[in-house]
Amino acid sequence: MKGYKDIEKLIEQYYNGDTSLEEELQLQTFFEGEDIPDHLKSYQDQFLAMTYMNSVKSELSEDDLFAKLENDTPVVAMKPSNRIWFYRIAAGVALVLSGVWFGNQLRPNDGMEKMQAQLDEMKSLMFSQLESSSASGRLQAVSSSMAFEEADEETVDVLIATLKNDESMHVRSKAASALTKFGSNKKAREALRDALLQELEPAVQITLIDCLVSLKEKSSIETFQQLSNDEKVLKEVKEEAYLGIFRLKEL
Repeated sequence: MKGYKDIEKLIEQYYNGDTSLEEELQLQTFFEGEDIPDHLKSYQDQFLAMTYMNSVKSELSEDDLFAKLENDTPVVAMKPSNRIWFYRIAAGVALVLSGVWFGNQLRPNDGMEKMQAQLDEMKSLMFSQLESSSASGRLQAVSSSMAFEEADEETVDVLIATLKNDESMHVRSKAASALTKFGSNKKAREALRDALLQELEPAVQITLIDCLVSLKEKSSIETFQQLSNDEKVLKEVKEEAYLGIFRLKEL
């Protein structure tokens, strides 16, 4: 690889799910080295965790790992899904899985305390990464939040702030998707609806419409109508809003 631009490009492709196994191995090898520039060090723990998980999975199947997780962790129930597979090497997931796997060496209470500490560390890492000047770094942070089965109020508030304020349309879109996952939280649903009238980027507007429809949020019908009547809104977005109104009314 020539220079760090290639690494940065591979990281971005990785979080978009576009890397091959060979490219992921290149990332692992790079972050196992010592000559890592400061602006990329925040990714190192994650890719070292990926190396560790690969070594564990060489002895255990993925089904065995998740079965272990489900059987040993009544407090945090994380089940395999397509979305978790997509973010399968997110730092927080690796931390939780590794903690569970070695947890049976500890007393039950110690194991739960250790897991809570790891979850807190995962949250802290995510919040810190959201301060990154790199859009791909902030995208990584939002993606990591989706490893949670549920989100506490603090996490939801941070995702809402990201949805409203992040300068990258890709990060805002990912924040919308994360909030949709936590759609049982009333505050998350309201934030998605309110963001729709503030958002100016058509691609993000369409993402927000899809998110609200997927949540069956009928209170969004009025918002969709406002959007469809706005002369400044792109035709494709208006059409998506019209379709959203129809779909919600049919529910």
